[in-house]
Amino acid sequence: MADIILFGCGALGSRLLRVLEGDYPAIRVVGAVDHDPALAGRSLGALGRSTRFADVVIAPDLDACLGALPTLPDGLVHMTESKPDRIEAQLTEILGAGLNVVSAAESMFYPGLRFPDFTARLDAAALKAGVTLTGMGINPGFSYDSLPLLLARSTSAVTGVRIRRCIDVTGTGPGDIEHVGYGLTPEAFREGVAKGNIVGHMGAPESIALLAEFLDLEIDTVTERWETETADFDVDSGDASLGILPPGRVIGITQFAEGKRGDTVVLQTRLAMYYEPAKFGLTESDEIEIDGAMPVRMKIEPALQSLFGAANVVASSILPTLDAAPGFRNGLDLPIVGRRSDRRYRVDPARALEPGHVPLTSGGGA
Repeated sequence: MADIILFGCGALGSRLLRVLEGDYPAIRVVGAVDHDPALAGRSLGALGRSTRFADVVIAPDLDACLGALPTLPDGLVHMTESKPDRIEAQLTEILGAGLNVVSAAESMFYPGLRFPDFTARLDAAALKAGVTLTGMGINPGFSYDSLPLLLARSTSAVTGVRIRRCIDVTGTGPGDIEHVGYGLTPEAFREGVAKGNIVGHMGAPESIALLAEFLDLEIDTVTERWETETADFDVDSGDASLGILPPGRVIGITQFAEGKRGDTVVLQTRLAMYYEPAKFGLTESDEIEIDGAMPVRMKIEPALQSLFGAANVVASSILPTLDAAPGFRNGLDLPIVGRRSDRRYRVDPARALEPGHVPLTSGGGA
């Protein structure tokens, strides 16, 4: 049994609890932290977030949470914000307390590309404490990364990859709303992009660089551009802080990224992130095309959900992180398939093993 703390109990934290409650008997939530005064001091049960972990009370800070526990937990799942300058102090404190960490922050999947000093400091803190730190999520982490690389194992001589993803982001929390730019006017959105405050999906350059590394594809530049969508009717964001968006506000963003070698496009990603995309004639889907000795084409429809998908990928990363070597570990260094319980099957000696009939018994698990 692995004991963990949830650091951040908002939109993603709620979905992670749902995942752990029903599908990960080997993981137990023993503590929770959230700086929101509307959450701190309340139990997960009182908030309707959990039955299995109903008695866990949300603490206002990490010290208070750890002080209420009899022993140091095995790890912590970090789910607050994404920008490095806003999460470094949080992560440094967590690592200093001796906790292994899985972070859902987009910037934490491969921060060494654009934030090498930030990464080096966190790696040093993790090594000093003898714990592991990684970042994982649905994207980056899976849709742009693990999944295309898994598909690429079935072919060779890869020359190009194209990834298209369209998702419904209704219900996304404040941590994503700010840096993606929902609710702004198109003019304010463009100004935010020019200043570097609006970045949309934060991990596209990192995903493209990692794909190029793993597939031995030569590129020298990654470019990005953003297109916005507005509506002439009210659109519900699904988030209490943003509420109903009036006509003329950004309710959808399509983000394009290209990995180039000179003028040649080698890798492409396109991510459409909309509130209620069906109202704009869009179909939620994930599509991956790999050019190689044997072309590979895959389509998932409907798309892997944004928040719920992230919660599932994060949950599946907890136990592998606890088993990994200390230091900062890229999510692709972790096993792509991890066990969810202690269940192990063997042939049942009490029943006959016959052609076409294999009797099984299991030990452990739920």
